[in-house]
Amino acid sequence: MIRPEDAPTILTTHDLSVYLKNIVQKEDSELKIDIDYESGELFINCPGFSNGLSVTTDPFGVWVINEVISQENDGVFTQSGNFHKTEKTMTVLRAIASWIRDLEDSTRAC
Repeated sequence: MIRPEDAPTILTTHDLSVYLKNIVQKEDSELKIDIDYESGELFINCPGFSNGLSVTTDPFGVWVINEVISQENDGVFTQSGNFHKTEKTMTVLRAIASWIRDLEDSTRAC
């Protein structure tokens, strides 16, 4: 899974997308997590779930983590307005790990 010692190697949203794709491929999770990187913005979602994450950096290099939601659960996401800014890559990795854990927990409850 996500390891703290990997944080110093992740400097951009592109680095983060490559890192996450490698982890998702290695994990034998029943979740089919989509990782989509476009023009500096990383979208992370899972089909069948109405929430996801968007990760960008602002002009000063600060990470911006946004919650994205799909009102109709149709794969079309909009930003919810809930966001967090941090200079620490580890905080971003923890947010993603927490989101994945929440997905895993909700699938177990079904």
